[in-house]
Amino acid sequence: MKRIALLGLVCFGLYGCGDEGGKKVTEEMLVGDWECTASTQEAEWKNGLFQDYSTPVNQGKSLIVYIKENDALFVKLPDSDRKIKLDFKKLNDEYSNTFDDTKITGYNKLEYISDDEFKMTTETSQMFTDSEYNKKNKTLMHCKRMN
Repeated sequence: MKRIALLGLVCFGLYGCGDEGGKKVTEEMLVGDWECTASTQEAEWKNGLFQDYSTPVNQGKSLIVYIKENDALFVKLPDSDRKIKLDFKKLNDEYSNTFDDTKITGYNKLEYISDDEFKMTTETSQMFTDSEYNKKNKTLMHCKRMN
């Protein structure tokens, strides 16, 4: 579950730049090694509506590495040598995709805390033709630069 939550964050993730006091998360800031803690929450579908989110479930800590090569930003996840290319220009966007009988919508947001710390929130809803199986998930990740 921990690996799925982190992969979800990366696949949909890094979509935002928080703006507190004029400071933003930038590509240059992300480059390096980060220790991140994550928690996930789910909202049940009942009576045609999503209910309140469940109590957060701690997914533990992970090392996430951001690399910049040839003006491209990549992320490496724990336990993998594979680099995943990120498109920083699409950050801070909501998204919506439809596949057959499934519609996936959501958003991702990065929040600047300091040059050595940021938070990321990801929320995803999966709506199926057979609404009995609809899902809504939220992942909160807090990352601190490793020295």
